[in-house]
Amino acid sequence: MSNFTLPILTQFSGNKPAEKVTIKLSKLGANLEVQIPDSNEISADWSAYPILGANKDQPEWSGPQVAAGTWDDANDGMVKLMGLKVTVPKAELQKYLGRQVELRYRFANESGYDLYSDPSVKLKIEP
Repeated sequence: MSNFTLPILTQFSGNKPAEKVTIKLSKLGANLEVQIPDSNEISADWSAYPILGANKDQPEWSGPQVAAGTWDDANDGMVKLMGLKVTVPKAELQKYLGRQVELRYRFANESGYDLYSDPSVKLKIEP
C-alpha cells in the first residue's frame, strides 16, 4: 500500500499539509474543505472521499465520493482531474467537540481496491 501525502485544510493550515490542525467550529462555514494532493498512482476511473476515525478500515464516518476523473469526448476516454476537493460537514465535526479525531482521504475503484492517506491529520475540534 502506498502512503499518500497529508490532505491540505486550506481554511486552517493555509496551502501546506499539517499533521495536527485545530478546527474552530465558530470560524467554519457549513463544511471543512479537504484538498487532496495530486497523485500519479491514482487513475481517472477512481474516486476519493474523506473518512474520520482512528480505524481506516472501519471509519466512524465516510463522506460522499468525488470522481478522480471525467469523460473526455475528444479523446474518447477518461481524463484525470487535478486539485480534488472533498468536504466534511460541520455537523459531523461537532460530534467530536472537545476531542481529537483523525482525518484521512480514501481512494477507491470499482474492483473494491482501496488506498488511504497515511499518516492521518489529527483534528482538534474546538467551539
